Amino acid sequence: MLVRYAQSGVGPYDELLWVSLSGAPQVTRIVVSTQQSVVWGRRNWAIPKSQAEFAWEGLPGREQVRVTQDGRLLAHLSVQAWGPSLPVTTAVVPAAWRTLTQPPLPEAGDRATLLTTVSASGRGRPARLSVVGGDFHPALLERRPLLSVAVPDFRMVFPAARVRPA
Repeated sequence: MLVRYAQSGVGPYDELLWVSLSGAPQVTRIVVSTQQSVVWGRRNWAIPKSQAEFAWEGLPGREQVRVTQDGRLLAHLSVQAWGPSLPVTTAVVPAAWRTLTQPPLPEAGDRATLLTTVSASGRGRPARLSVVGGDFHPALLERRPLLSVAVPDFRMVFPAARVRPA
């Protein structure tokens, strides 16, 4: 997922993330554009965030972004939205499919696995995602997405995490 947050509890920021769907959903790789997002994402939800640079160009609905970290290209993506927008919501998705199961990060010591059930809604348009290059995740280059949706105006609720019972 490629997300541009216009506002959040830590201010605006960009993020590129990979969610593993084998087993329980888990964010396995994520980079964000601000240090505040790194700190709070790691602390509150055990999300393994690290900081990267995002360079955007183009017009809304027809954009490219280059994501780099320490001078290394992680991803060069092109997104082109088309067609009418329709309402989209996670309300129709079972909670188990949108509950992130994040194991403790190294700095958390013996803290338990955290569970966070995310919800979102907005208006989406079909989109074409082209991966120009980068080594963010092998599958990003090896596979084509089954579905790409641009949701330029959305609302996401990322509640406090729950501790998974032992």
